Amino acid sequence: MNQLFIGEIESNPVHLDLGNLQRHIACFGASGSGKTVACKVLTEELALQGIPMIIFDPQGDIASLINPETDDDLLASKGLNPDIRQQFSANTEVLIWTPGSSKGLPLSINPLQFDQVQEMDAEDRLRFFSATAKNVIELIGYDADSDDGKSTESVLSTVFDYCAQKKIHLDSFAGLIDLLTDLPESVNEIVSKICDQRDMQELIKKLRFLTIGSRKLIFETGYPATIDALLGLGEHDTGKTRLSVIYLNTLSTQEEKEFFMAYITQLLYNWMLQHPLQNGQDGLQAALYIDEIAPYLPPVKMPSCKESLMLLFKQARKYGVGCLIATQNPGDIDYKSIAQISTYLIGSLKTKQDLSKIETRIESMAPASAAELMQKIPALKKGSFLLLSPDGEKKIQQFQVRWLLTKHDVISEDQLNMLISDNWREKYQKAKNAIKAAPPKAQQEPLQMKSMEQPEEPTVQTEQSENDNMEFKQSNEEVLLVDFTLHERNLNKALKPHLEHKTLNLVALEKLESARFDYYPLLKVKMLFNNKKGIFRKKVEQVPVNLYLDYKQLNILMIDNKAMRFEALIDMDPHKIDDLDGLIFPQPKKRDEVEYDFRKLGKRIDVAEVKTMLERKYDVEVQEVDVMLYPVWHCMIQHKQNGTKRQLTVDAVMGYPLMNMNNE
Repeated sequence: MNQLFIGEIESNPVHLDLGNLQRHIACFGASGSGKTVACKVLTEELALQGIPMIIFDPQGDIASLINPETDDDLLASKGLNPDIRQQFSANTEVLIWTPGSSKGLPLSINPLQFDQVQEMDAEDRLRFFSATAKNVIELIGYDADSDDGKSTESVLSTVFDYCAQKKIHLDSFAGLIDLLTDLPESVNEIVSKICDQRDMQELIKKLRFLTIGSRKLIFETGYPATIDALLGLGEHDTGKTRLSVIYLNTLSTQEEKEFFMAYITQLLYNWMLQHPLQNGQDGLQAALYIDEIAPYLPPVKMPSCKESLMLLFKQARKYGVGCLIATQNPGDIDYKSIAQISTYLIGSLKTKQDLSKIETRIESMAPASAAELMQKIPALKKGSFLLLSPDGEKKIQQFQVRWLLTKHDVISEDQLNMLISDNWREKYQKAKNAIKAAPPKAQQEPLQMKSMEQPEEPTVQTEQSENDNMEFKQSNEEVLLVDFTLHERNLNKALKPHLEHKTLNLVALEKLESARFDYYPLLKVKMLFNNKKGIFRKKVEQVPVNLYLDYKQLNILMIDNKAMRFEALIDMDPHKIDDLDGLIFPQPKKRDEVEYDFRKLGKRIDVAEVKTMLERKYDVEVQEVDVMLYPVWHCMIQHKQNGTKRQLTVDAVMGYPLMNMNNE
């Protein structure tokens, strides 16, 4: 039939042609106008037509589609055949996905998946990488329109393109951080022209926030999102029409919601490109419904999801994907973005700003009666709408929306657990495990992804030996080990800036006589810094941060003017200290696997002492303390003229000299 039964005019049914949704529908109405019910009616009708949907639910009231109305007498009294409700229940499955949470069906995203770009043309690839980079930098706090934001977006776009070309699989942000820390020469040549080392360190430090805390859950908790899973297609096909409700309330911030929506809509756009309508084919393949869209489509700002939404509205119809949007504040959305929408349901609107946004549309359809209709809109009763559909009815109709086949409630987070069956949970947990166990597709140059998580228990023991000169025995205790990257053959080049030179710095007066490789013991201390913001009403934000201490003196390491210094106290907030974060990625190793004489460490460190010392210096909460072995070169430098010698220790990662260090 391809007709959607949406309501009545004086007991006469009002139908909307299915093709109207292919040209997109917008529903506007103030709070209490019945706008959400009208959109849920359209959703039920699409499900009855076998059209799967992805639904963004910002308030929890769309999720109640999972609860069918069980009172057949009530449905009959509202003019609905109970058999239709039974048909809906038998042929439709409603899944409530919860980003970053296990309260519903947990859903995760990996914005670093680039498998799908292999089938894109050059223009679409460029757009995809740019959009992905922009979404990431906005999530970690950059202003995409600033110079820093633009250069950082370019850096990530370049790296993403390199990964796609070389078929490098990034399964986490930890992997991206690893790659940024040690960029291939060909990529570094490009990146270094638009981003200096300090900016790169800042980018890496900000990316680390995506690997810890609640934000980490968005990328690791739940089944990795795919359009086939959300639409119930391919291996996810159960024979029923799937309505996937993405419950946005489990995300903490508006930025996270925008980021998640941007990722899903970008996935949908890529899916469309791979699943075009065949020659001569018409109709809908799928639909997207976004409730309360105004914050995601504002007239001036460019949240991370706006660009992909605009692209969908412009391109989706020719791929058979319909869009349904709703808002109680049409005055707060970018009308240029929705120029492709042809059908409107207008409920009661009160404000002059909201009314002015729809006046032009009404005047174009009914110039003679536009003034009368504009006066009528504020007085429309709950559930009463004007239907503007130039592709269907040529005149504007006023109708009463039909009753729902499902209950209309607000589903709280606490109720979600009861609404998801164990069968669904087990199915997608098994599917997630299978994905994790499978090797990455088309991976030719695998990257060794290094965990950003520390062991649950600190590897430093809290007990002290009665003998201060206690010997450490080789054992299976773990230490953190940093890999060296500066080889002995490259020492002369690394040492050049640190040697005495003649005038104009052309001829070195010193030379490297000998070098000895060793590890310098440090303590890596993981903590939370209580960062206070605001002038009158202080707001405390806990910032995860690491500090690196000299093992014996417990002085704090900092990088200053390309040198590593140790100071008893550094007068700045801990998270602002330039240190080793983002530059190294230590790995846990058993002591008997490391070529190091652990007797040199002397007595064991008292973790309580370290904790007390740092919490006196800074407003922090120490969480973990680990022994870390840092690679260094002990170099003997000889003066060419007078033969005097001096020792210089440089780190074996960046070639920076170690200043005022503890001499063993």
